[in-house]
Amino acid sequence: MRSLRYYVNEDTLIIKGDLDGFSTGINGGRKRVRSIINHHVNKDFNHDDPVKYMDEVASKLGADFPYFGFMTAVYMENLCVVRDHLITAFITAGISNPCHDPHVPGTINIILIVHGKMSEGAIGSAVITATEAKAKALFEMGFEFTGTTTDAVAVLTEVRDYGSLCEPAFYEYSGTYTNLGQSIYRCVKKGVTEGIKRQHAVVGNDKVKSRVFIYAQNEQGPYWISHPSEANGKGKCSYYPCHYEGQDCTHCFCPLYPCEDPEFGKWILSTKGYPVWTCMNCTLLHKPGAAVYLAKNPGSHTKELKELK
Repeated sequence: MRSLRYYVNEDTLIIKGDLDGFSTGINGGRKRVRSIINHHVNKDFNHDDPVKYMDEVASKLGADFPYFGFMTAVYMENLCVVRDHLITAFITAGISNPCHDPHVPGTINIILIVHGKMSEGAIGSAVITATEAKAKALFEMGFEFTGTTTDAVAVLTEVRDYGSLCEPAFYEYSGTYTNLGQSIYRCVKKGVTEGIKRQHAVVGNDKVKSRVFIYAQNEQGPYWISHPSEANGKGKCSYYPCHYEGQDCTHCFCPLYPCEDPEFGKWILSTKGYPVWTCMNCTLLHKPGAAVYLAKNPGSHTKELKELK
């Protein structure tokens, strides 16, 4: 079993893992895959054989076969990653072609990774829940359409091995009455909203930097942690130094999480009863050499990073 990995390489999101689920995109349907790729193309893209084209992209970028494929005119710098303790959502949102205007390109791609097992019905229901959340996000932003003409969605499960700690969660249903459904709705709505802000600059001329959003709760209630933020690094972050003076803060939210390398952490049960990978004493990516190497080689693993001098 491989840990979930994701990174952007040459304008393409690559997600790797042992994944099982359903997709409406290229090579879609119900199957087990080892990669998902969301590839940026120009707005005037037109290819006689999109499957062959995506096979070439996947091979070039080192994606593992079989894979689910997506294409979008959205720039990958505007990709949004939204997660909580139940799911991780990858969303690119372009709305150049509302569903009542089929002649202009634009796409909303939603990729959901559920950290647990799902029934067949729950996988199908998750597509409905994600679509409802997408429509709600569009309506709240003042748009009068529910999507674009080329939208695609994938729902996949990533079953992690927690050893003797606990069994992976099983979800029979995923409508919004359930905890999983609420998680999907919340994360998709957030991701679509933030993705549109970035791709279409609907929040003014200032560049919106945050692209990773973590749902959290404290005594005051739920809130979103955004990364990257302006308050990052020495003199800006109130938590600096969270490990040691002189640490590199490029990867504040670790892109390897959860790496499942026993040298750096372990699975524990949270106070709410769900498994959490704890790695609070890991300083691997706070070392300048490792931080720079991972930025240049986003597909690298902890083994490579540990061997750096």
